[in-house]
Amino acid sequence: MTTFYKKEGVVTASSNAAAGTMTVQWDSLLDDQAIEECCQAQIEQVKKGIKILFLDVSVANGVPSQKRQEWFENYLFPNFSALGLKASITILPKSALTKLASKKWVKNSGAFNFDVFEAASLNDAQELARQL
Repeated sequence: MTTFYKKEGVVTASSNAAAGTMTVQWDSLLDDQAIEECCQAQIEQVKKGIKILFLDVSVANGVPSQKRQEWFENYLFPNFSALGLKASITILPKSALTKLASKKWVKNSGAFNFDVFEAASLNDAQELARQL
């Protein structure tokens, strides 16, 4: 795994080029600038051939702003789709508030050309990815 974006206390994003996967572990969804920077870095990884995103929000607190969630729908997801992302698997959060937000972005990403799944753990997500 190679770390391609990190902001202490907020997010760590790593890729495994051989497996075609990236794992983005969020600790906080309150830093709007870090969210955009990390998502831009994710787009660059998809350009390099990454096909599966493990979006781990299991311990994250907070929710992205409404403006940022609209940006996901109008910019991030269309780019993922156009660049060939195959699947995004969200590891469900423990926080009820964060879970509500994750349900929204999972729902909104469904209109694009990549599959969207939810999993209870990173291990479950990796097992699911092996079946894709």
